[in-house]
Amino acid sequence: MRHLAVALLPLLLAAPALAQERSLPPADERAGPRESRNSIRNSLRRLRRELGIERSMVEAQLRGMLGRRPPAPDWRPRRSGRGRLERGPGGVPILHLEGTPEEMGRQHGELLRDEIGALRSYVRDFVGARRLRQAARRAEALFAEDIPERYYREAEALARAADMPLVELLFAQCFTDIYRVFGCSTLAAESSTGEGTFLARNLDFPTLGYLGRYSLVIVARPRGRRPFVSIGWPGMLGVLSGQNDALAAAVLVVHGLEGARPGLPFQFAFRRVLEECQSVDQAEALLRKTRITVTNNLIVADRQGGKRVLELHPEHISARGPDAGGLLSATNHFLHESRRVERFSFTYLNSRRRLQAVRDTCPAAGPLRLERARQALDAASTPFTCQSMVFLPRTGALEVAFSVRGSATKRRFVRLEAEHLLAAR
Repeated sequence: MRHLAVALLPLLLAAPALAQERSLPPADERAGPRESRNSIRNSLRRLRRELGIERSMVEAQLRGMLGRRPPAPDWRPRRSGRGRLERGPGGVPILHLEGTPEEMGRQHGELLRDEIGALRSYVRDFVGARRLRQAARRAEALFAEDIPERYYREAEALARAADMPLVELLFAQCFTDIYRVFGCSTLAAESSTGEGTFLARNLDFPTLGYLGRYSLVIVARPRGRRPFVSIGWPGMLGVLSGQNDALAAAVLVVHGLEGARPGLPFQFAFRRVLEECQSVDQAEALLRKTRITVTNNLIVADRQGGKRVLELHPEHISARGPDAGGLLSATNHFLHESRRVERFSFTYLNSRRRLQAVRDTCPAAGPLRLERARQALDAASTPFTCQSMVFLPRTGALEVAFSVRGSATKRRFVRLEAEHLLAAR
């Protein structure tokens, strides 16, 4: 507990001090008493909202660390219809799903019933048992109308096979639209090994002391859609990080003051990108037709060498490309001039630090070695980096590192070739 308290102390102390220092305008910019009072009031209101992010992260981590931990997952190989669970290179668990929404949901639930059941405590610990029912009702009111019918069918079959309430399963797919505590880092560039453009990413998220050991690779082949690979957890239907045979994508939360709006939960939105798109242009076009719920950065890279950051806001989407040296990077804040806003929180300052760490590690122009990309991920890592990965959409390969404790970038990256993933049958 002493180690945990030390690790979390900056979230409680650094943010108020830094925010107060930056939130008040200089004296010579103050127009008068009324304007000063309004400015201070607005700054304090913004500060309270910003600190809510850090408070939620600390509370969730403490609930998980102090609560009863679920048992270790069972990754022994098994089958259900056309679905199967296997151990890939390095022991990485790989879940293969195939067929109609009902078939994929049933395979998922039957193969990982115990693991899904064990992780039911995660959302409860994260949100808080007293707030869970109200939060689920809010999510249903905001998002139910926009979720495609095929995802409902898959969720219903999964919930039935896993013996889990459907409303609870659906909330697990969209609670991240309401509780915004990711802190991730990404970069994309041309590989120096001739493998095309790569997309490298850290996923930073409170593990509550146990989520990291449940990480797995999901290979999905939905009937009538593009097959895709995602990095996630048992029971996860949407996509945070993944690729199909032509396009890789990774989402990074952008912390804002506005709450979620009605629309398609972002994990489902990004699954649609991989199911329907094969280029960065197609991904942008699809998202421009989608009702966006919250602010996010989505970094996409395709096998033709295209790479782009889509800065997503419910009212507008801005796009930016790589710098003059060919490097594209993003963390948890907007950089486009139309949406760039100075934040007053530890999460924003930490996001800026991680972005600079990536850029400092990759200063030279031109193609990059994958080793350099992994070094950049390590430089930008945090104690909450539970998954780290590199996608290679041209070859269909990827590298993954999962962490049980500490940063995943300190672990060995395991390479999975296309024959272990989309080319496997």
